[in-house]
Amino acid sequence: MAFVATKDTGFEIILKDGFKVPQGATFISGFHGLGEVGFLSTAHLTRALDAKRVGFIKTDMLPLFVSMENEKLVLPFEIYSYEKFVFLVPRFQPHQSEQWQFIDRIAEWIVDSKFEEVLLLGGLDASFKEDEEDMRCVPTTAYKDKLDKWSIPILEEGLFVAGPLALLLAELEMRDYPGLGLLTYATRGRPDPRSAATMLQKINSVYGLDASVEQLLEESKEIERLEKMRKSIESEDRSTDMFV
Repeated sequence: MAFVATKDTGFEIILKDGFKVPQGATFISGFHGLGEVGFLSTAHLTRALDAKRVGFIKTDMLPLFVSMENEKLVLPFEIYSYEKFVFLVPRFQPHQSEQWQFIDRIAEWIVDSKFEEVLLLGGLDASFKEDEEDMRCVPTTAYKDKLDKWSIPILEEGLFVAGPLALLLAELEMRDYPGLGLLTYATRGRPDPRSAATMLQKINSVYGLDASVEQLLEESKEIERLEKMRKSIESEDRSTDMFV
């Protein structure tokens, strides 16, 4: 992965057209963790809700990539808004050398902007699943009073959250701020759009949204079809190896 240093800015949140965070807003983000669930969920929410792009994040280690989506140039770290929801869509992980600063500044902006709550979306290894529940949650102490509306079990002791999501939860806990990590069980080693769809269905239910998950389910079917095909080919290859 290649990166480029910008001029001495360190970290900067650039908001467009005088955008201000609405009173009582909810901040939502997810990173490229297990199953890509956090990123897939957040990015799909912005598309399904037709959220408006309202800002960007610039860092010293900005990824050397841009792309096109719906005939629009998209950048590595973008901020979107829909009604009382604000989304951070990180198309790449923050560079390892600046992850702490990146998360620290995001947490600082969240607190300064007086978000009502923070939702951080991610995946949990499906091999740890022991019941019929599709999700686990990791609340900060300040979020405990809001937890009932989710009806999701808390992550078992002995299991860990890792990466930028863990860092941001830790920063919110230290600031005594209401944040919730939402984790859906996902397949390790590949993107898991079905897990992201499960995440969005829960968010739809709790907030009364209508973000379609059909595209995610279609993507999941295609990935699962290709996975079955790959395993079938590997199985046939192993059978052939048995004969001379």
